[in-house]
Amino acid sequence: MSEDQSKQQQLLEQPFNETALSKFKKEFRHDEFGRNKLKEVRKARKFLIHVLKPEVKVLLDIDKLEIDSESFVDEWLKSFYLDVLYRIPLKNSNEYLVIFILIELKTDNDQFTIFQILRYIINVWWREFTTAKDEGRLRTFLFPMVLPIIFYHGEGTFTAPVKMRDLVRVVKGLERYVLDLEAILFDVSALKSEEFPEDTELSVLFMTLQLVFSTDVAERLIEIYRKLRPTLHLPESQKELRDAIYYAATSAKHFSRQDFQKVSTQIEKEGVVTVSTSLLDQLLAEGIAKGEARGEARGEARGKAEGLRKAVLNVLCKRFKMTDVPSEIKTAIQRMNDSIALESLLSYALDCQTLDEFAEALN
Repeated sequence: MSEDQSKQQQLLEQPFNETALSKFKKEFRHDEFGRNKLKEVRKARKFLIHVLKPEVKVLLDIDKLEIDSESFVDEWLKSFYLDVLYRIPLKNSNEYLVIFILIELKTDNDQFTIFQILRYIINVWWREFTTAKDEGRLRTFLFPMVLPIIFYHGEGTFTAPVKMRDLVRVVKGLERYVLDLEAILFDVSALKSEEFPEDTELSVLFMTLQLVFSTDVAERLIEIYRKLRPTLHLPESQKELRDAIYYAATSAKHFSRQDFQKVSTQIEKEGVVTVSTSLLDQLLAEGIAKGEARGEARGEARGKAEGLRKAVLNVLCKRFKMTDVPSEIKTAIQRMNDSIALESLLSYALDCQTLDEFAEALN
């Protein structure tokens, strides 16, 4: 280990005071970690190039992307939801027209995500409207486009609606009057290894976000190390590796001291400074306690969802005198995990007049 690395290791081993530790844990909390990464301009540009369709990218000057520092989450929601807003000018425009890209980060299958996004867009428009009013531009003012993206990095796949009209009870004949909004869904949890981008920095971000719910965290961290290995002589690559380990220690469900030792055995061959073992022990101790609490809560939620799924299926069988529910409907119900949505579906199963009506509502 070089003299500089030795000094860095000594610095990492220094104890954290309570304020610094609290700030550190917040930085590597599951949702905050993803938000901070997407607020790095370089990563933001790479992410949008990866996610947006070609016909969208060709219109936007992504190289001139700026992070909009204002949050459009209502004050009382700020502790629950995280948004990232980008301001991107159009290419070859005679006037400075911009497209706002709003990214809503989700770590759970929230049934009303698209409704929350609609509220954020209204807040963005309100700011632009009041600015135009103050500047005397209302005569020519048009609301800017806001392109919403749901960035999901939770447990399982994202199955909540991405279209606003799917949350609206639409009356036949009045469809044209339904307020509609559709978001682009990027589900990092569903990505397979062959679907990761060639860009190392972006690929490492996705790999890191995926590991938090996995049971093989150590193996995934070693994969990240191998991905970064050609550039581990660079400080930024070493930081990406340390961030992944801190993130695992702070937020992963399955990560132990033994897992860290397995990872560090590989990393230390390169002489890379990783993390403070004393800090790691403290994070792991807290993580185990939180994991147990989360596990109990998730177990209760899964049990409740399972009971509701069975109740919906039983009601349908009894109401429409069937021995079993048609496979398409049954499969759709069994994929649902949101208790609020299932309670609503149970109520509709009791009220609908025909099975076709129920199937239409389900779709």
